[in-house]
Amino acid sequence: MGRPGGAGGWLGRRGQSLTELTLFLPLLVLLIAGLAELGFALAGYMALQDATREAARFGADGDPCNGADVWDPANPCDSDPTFPLDFYQQIATLFDQTFQPYRLDPALGDDLVISAFGIQSDGALAWRLPRNRPYGWSRYGNRTSRFSNATIKERMGHPPSKGVLIVEVYYHHRHRLGLFRWLLPDPIPMYAVSTMPLPAAEPVTLP
Repeated sequence: MGRPGGAGGWLGRRGQSLTELTLFLPLLVLLIAGLAELGFALAGYMALQDATREAARFGADGDPCNGADVWDPANPCDSDPTFPLDFYQQIATLFDQTFQPYRLDPALGDDLVISAFGIQSDGALAWRLPRNRPYGWSRYGNRTSRFSNATIKERMGHPPSKGVLIVEVYYHHRHRLGLFRWLLPDPIPMYAVSTMPLPAAEPVTLP
């Protein structure tokens, strides 16, 4: 039997445990911190997705032309750069409210891009709104839509005629702990998109 203070006694085993704890505690703390940082990033991404979906749902009940005849090539919905863009601003405001406590930072390249499409029953693209912004309405002018007209026609298919609203959000998530900049980009770029039917943009008559 080892002596209490000997290498085989309880004091020796306690010393060994303290040595092991000293060696592994930094790794354990680093692991916990890494899980926490990933948790913050995941929470931000989930909030981004939820806010993007809610903004698209809200916009699906709106009218990008404020009641104007979208078939009329002279109407302000198509050509007038001073045409009030309340439809898009309201969607952006709803997004902000839903995305709290997070927020978009244009200085980081964040942006919210909104596009509305009318697709005829033969698959032809009737219009992309607003027509004076062929790459989508951009809140801060940092980004454009990832959806080209050709992509929309391919994805939406043919009959029946339909109106489509696409809300895209570009967001950069800043690290909370700042311990993993050597491993992960800071900020972390994120992207969310939501597509909804938009009855107000649906082609219902032929020009």
